[in-house]
Amino acid sequence: MKKTAEKTGVMKFDRMDYVYLAAITLIALAIRLILRVVTTDDWVMYWDPWISDLKEMGFSYLATDRYDYTPTFVYILWVISRLPINPMTAYKGLHIALDFVAAVIMGKIVWKVTGSRLKSITAYGLMLLVPTIWANSALWAQCDIIFMTFLLLCFYYFFEERPNLAMFFFGMAFVFKLQSLFIFPFLVILWVNKKVQLKHFLWIPVLYFLSIVPAWIAGRPLIDLINIYMAQGAQDVWSLSIKWANIYQIIGNQYFLLEYASSGTWLILGILMILMYAMARKRYRITNEFIVQMALFFAILTPYFLPHMHERYGCVADILAVIYAMMNVKKFYIPLAQLLVSFNCYMAYLSHRGASEPPIYYGVWAFVELGLLIAVGLDIWRFMKNPENLEGSEAVLRKEEA
Repeated sequence: MKKTAEKTGVMKFDRMDYVYLAAITLIALAIRLILRVVTTDDWVMYWDPWISDLKEMGFSYLATDRYDYTPTFVYILWVISRLPINPMTAYKGLHIALDFVAAVIMGKIVWKVTGSRLKSITAYGLMLLVPTIWANSALWAQCDIIFMTFLLLCFYYFFEERPNLAMFFFGMAFVFKLQSLFIFPFLVILWVNKKVQLKHFLWIPVLYFLSIVPAWIAGRPLIDLINIYMAQGAQDVWSLSIKWANIYQIIGNQYFLLEYASSGTWLILGILMILMYAMARKRYRITNEFIVQMALFFAILTPYFLPHMHERYGCVADILAVIYAMMNVKKFYIPLAQLLVSFNCYMAYLSHRGASEPPIYYGVWAFVELGLLIAVGLDIWRFMKNPENLEGSEAVLRKEEA
């Protein structure tokens, strides 16, 4: 496998670059401005009532159990409730702005790992035009771009070889969304290979605790705040797969709900333990491409076997697949297929109000997702089996044996 390039200098643009960047920015902004007026069920059922309660009750609302997201997100809603503008405009405007911030970070990541100005600019444009990004923020009024932005910063600082700062941003992602843990196993592999220190993991509990302190002071019991992610997991258990293309769409997501939900959770934990053990037995060169491979693999694997996954839970794999393709253009089919799967699941909910099946049956997309999992897994396998990627004396012994 080829080593990925690294570029630490300042990227310089020519006139055509500026024209492209301006055009793609305006196009991306136009898409979002058109969609910003759409009112979805999630806005009507959750964010709008929460903001209305925050307007009426103020910060004391945080003492109640009316919200099931982490308090950090509710703090943002509290700020929005104080603004003298339409709440949905402020809410969507914030997340649209973060789309552009994430696109800039994406471009910087690709510049860092490839040294290609063309690929970096392309990555910026792709991040803005990826349908699951603008549909999430501008159309759906969802908030996944917040934790995805922090995850992108996490990867950027890993590529900068600043693991402490990288883990800080991973902790910030966890503060907003539990789905950040989908890629946690790759952090364990980095720790085994001494690219992350154990103390860096402390950012996760420390930041989470600091984030719940204001809500605790407001009056909500500490145990409720600590267990808020567990409470989330106890909701939406009416289906093994809530419109995500995973294994339950193949075997049937309405049967043996309690039995498969429990066994499926233990199954994915077992799979992850086996994979982490197998990958931790040897020491490998931790290249930028290997980091993205591992993270992408776990971002696909975990929601594939974990029960009760929503249609949005492929969003981490979406952005990692784009980075992966920019690092290895021959793998362009991976983000293409991943985004087709994700967007199909999005629209099955958004266009039918969650009542109908998608145009293409979920089970078909579940097999596509399985194919992606195998393809990325084989890339990792080939990397690990290559003697040149083993560190230290093991690589020498392998070459001598060969």
